[in-house]
Amino acid sequence: MATKRYTTKYRKLKQVYERIIGKDISDITWYRTVSILKQHFKLEVESPNALLIVEAFADLKRKYAFSFKAADFEERWSLFKDFYEAKDTEYTCKQFLDLLANRLKIDLKEVPRSTRYYWFERAGVQYQADEYRPSKNLALVAFVAAKWAINRRTATMKSASPEVSLLLK
Repeated sequence: MATKRYTTKYRKLKQVYERIIGKDISDITWYRTVSILKQHFKLEVESPNALLIVEAFADLKRKYAFSFKAADFEERWSLFKDFYEAKDTEYTCKQFLDLLANRLKIDLKEVPRSTRYYWFERAGVQYQADEYRPSKNLALVAFVAAKWAINRRTATMKSASPEVSLLLK
């Protein structure tokens, strides 16, 4: 049985989440969201950092519209965590893009320059080719870029003829 303090905090966190994403959600959706936060972010409803976790997650959800259920989420999340957890590492934007292209198995020559700038803009990081940035700051760029790369892969697969699709398998 949940305590009164737990229930109050649980409701307050739901209100904060709804305020940030800009819409009301059902109780079952909130229940599932809390479950995801407990699994991926180690959320404990009564902990002092619960509000920070919910605010950060809601902000990410609002800005980058993703679903934990999507098949591509694990790949995107893994890439994000790898860059985020490499705390003492710095890359120039050019080095980062080369590393990212290698990790995502894409050819940077096929990525329009405007798309690369878009990745940085969406993540709130200014692109300057020779300027060093902490890996932690580039993690969101990787998250955004991974979505593009994954969508690009599936679009190629959908448009391929059946003979080509068989060769790719």
